[in-house]
Amino acid sequence: MQRSGITLRVLGDHRPPTAIDRMLRRRPAETRFDRCDFDGLDAVVGLVATPLLDRLARTRPDIPFLHVTDATPAFLRDAYGWAVPAEADATEARVASAAAACVFSSGLLAARAPRDLGTPDMVALSQPFGVNLDQRPDRHPEKPPLQRLNLLFVGIDWVRKGGDVAVATLGLLRARGIDAQLTIVGRCPDRHLNHPAIQAAGFLNKNRPKDAALLSRLYTEAHLLVLPSRADCTPMVIAEAMAHGTPVLATDVGGIGTQVGGSGAGDLMAPYAPPEAWADRIEDMTASQDRYNFLSDTAFDRAETRLNWAVWAERIETLVQQAVEVGRLPAPERGAKVALGAK
Repeated sequence: MQRSGITLRVLGDHRPPTAIDRMLRRRPAETRFDRCDFDGLDAVVGLVATPLLDRLARTRPDIPFLHVTDATPAFLRDAYGWAVPAEADATEARVASAAAACVFSSGLLAARAPRDLGTPDMVALSQPFGVNLDQRPDRHPEKPPLQRLNLLFVGIDWVRKGGDVAVATLGLLRARGIDAQLTIVGRCPDRHLNHPAIQAAGFLNKNRPKDAALLSRLYTEAHLLVLPSRADCTPMVIAEAMAHGTPVLATDVGGIGTQVGGSGAGDLMAPYAPPEAWADRIEDMTASQDRYNFLSDTAFDRAETRLNWAVWAERIETLVQQAVEVGRLPAPERGAKVALGAK
């Protein structure tokens, strides 16, 4: 890969997942440090690669690196209730202190990381991730008329994603005389399968062309993505929805605020807001065609200009060049050579 004079190579024996890996849901093996060739490199970009970067900092302190991640161990415990071992904090702190910069996927994590890790001098920045779709619309999709309100919920963890809030909100909207429908992608409890206004699409694997095409159609047909998460980091469904011109109404937890932003691409709800508040906000967002069209256009524009891997790459490129300069390493005339490390 070439970008503005930067030569990129992947460290170790990492390979993209195969169709069999996806079918069996096998996780890729971690990159083995002893199989990484660091010769001739000017910088390393580690994508959620804490163990690799920890060894790099100790064995090759001459190579500056960026630590790209989306959470801290403390956040994973607080938000998800995960039993992250205590030693993970010390490892993450060492990497954060040694990194030229830590680039988080949300402003919230960038702000709390120095406190979580006890590393006040770390360089913590934020840059949202792009849209994880092989195919995305290259122009604003045509949205259906608002006479029937199409709501979309995407999530596997029904409780953490607030699925019951989405269903209760649907009931309130219909009780108010609004012809609202809810499509559920992911897990739908059996008790909702026979609901006349609920379509259960089941689990869709974006790596399967048929599933990806269906998911794209559901995003296009939806007027709003409704995500009443009780805890979340940076759910990629937000960027995916916006790429289809679908505004987002989501809980202001984790990094969701950074994703939605204040640009009018959607709106944020307080944690544990009751379904009545969700229904009120949905009514406001869809009160007129002009109001809705503005939200839809803004959502698509945000995906094009902010939640975009090209924009992410430009930021990383700038930070890599700065890391080489700040580290007082010789800057090659033809640009820096960079390796991409992934867990």
